[in-house]
Amino acid sequence: MESTFEADVNYLAVILAALAAQALGFLWYGPLFGGRWMALRGYSEADVRADASPMVYVLPLLAAVLIAYVLARLVDMAGADSVGDCIAVAVFAWSGFTATATAMQINFSPHATNKPLLFAVEGGYYLALFLIAGAIIGAFQ
Repeated sequence: MESTFEADVNYLAVILAALAAQALGFLWYGPLFGGRWMALRGYSEADVRADASPMVYVLPLLAAVLIAYVLARLVDMAGADSVGDCIAVAVFAWSGFTATATAMQINFSPHATNKPLLFAVEGGYYLALFLIAGAIIGAFQ
């Protein structure tokens, strides 16, 4: 069983995937869907500005590093050795873990105005993140 948890991880790919996730988040929750997301969540501009300290970006960066690292491990453990294979593993991981967790969390969001559309925005971000991370990790296989 010990060999199951051994994996060859390209740390440059992990860092690049995490940085790409940050850039994606800036675009996704900014000019692309920021206003729509705030409305769907029931947030105001004042709510968002009140939480605008630079520290608010530290947790997403650490989470992106962890997501990319775990995905790189899963890709290696699955034997994926092409960009397409890595993207397939990424979509599989997103659908089984992230999409379901996001849907459950949104289901219990009392101020969400349109839960299916909110899932499209938030779940779509994570799907895009996983696709990009899978492609980057796959490019380094």
